[in-house]
Amino acid sequence: MGTRRTGHIDLRVRRSQAAIRAAVVSLLSEMSTQDITAKDVADRALINKKTFYAHYPSVKAVLQEIENDAVVEVSGIVESGDVSTPAGLSQVLSQLKALASDGATAFGSLARTPACTLLSERLRRELSARLGGLSAVSLQLSASLSSRVSCAVDFAAGGIVSLLASWLFGGRAMSEEDLSQTVIQSVRSCLGPVRLASGRTGDTGRA
Repeated sequence: MGTRRTGHIDLRVRRSQAAIRAAVVSLLSEMSTQDITAKDVADRALINKKTFYAHYPSVKAVLQEIENDAVVEVSGIVESGDVSTPAGLSQVLSQLKALASDGATAFGSLARTPACTLLSERLRRELSARLGGLSAVSLQLSASLSSRVSCAVDFAAGGIVSLLASWLFGGRAMSEEDLSQTVIQSVRSCLGPVRLASGRTGDTGRA
């Protein structure tokens, strides 16, 4: 009986949290984030403010949780695919597009709201860190060249996220194949010269 009671409470908690999250997403289409109050969310979710605060300390915390889940969803797709080839990247893009159109997902729920701008910035930072890790050249370079790598990575990440955002959120009509070619060419254009410079530095060091 104790197990059933615990299970019942957990289910009620999940339902309340889901209602709160859905209410926040709904309100995002009607007002700016800073104007949404706990009472607004509680009224939309058909709960009282006490119930809201039992689950979240603020509206910002709810949005942060949804954003975190959205980033995890996107990262899971990117990490499970091969983004180093046009064919692999095209497949990843198809999965991301399906994710963006699925309102039941965290990413899809934010995709058609003004919060997608904040989400794009989160994704830019994630991608910048990922590209920086993949380049793996900064550890072998001088401080000056390492700074150039960092700038190139940030530039590439910003451009890629901008392309993805305009494509995913309906502002740019391109096929997955065309976009994948554009992204890969952009990355090579941004990082290629820096990697070439790093190779020259390495040759100098060996000499």
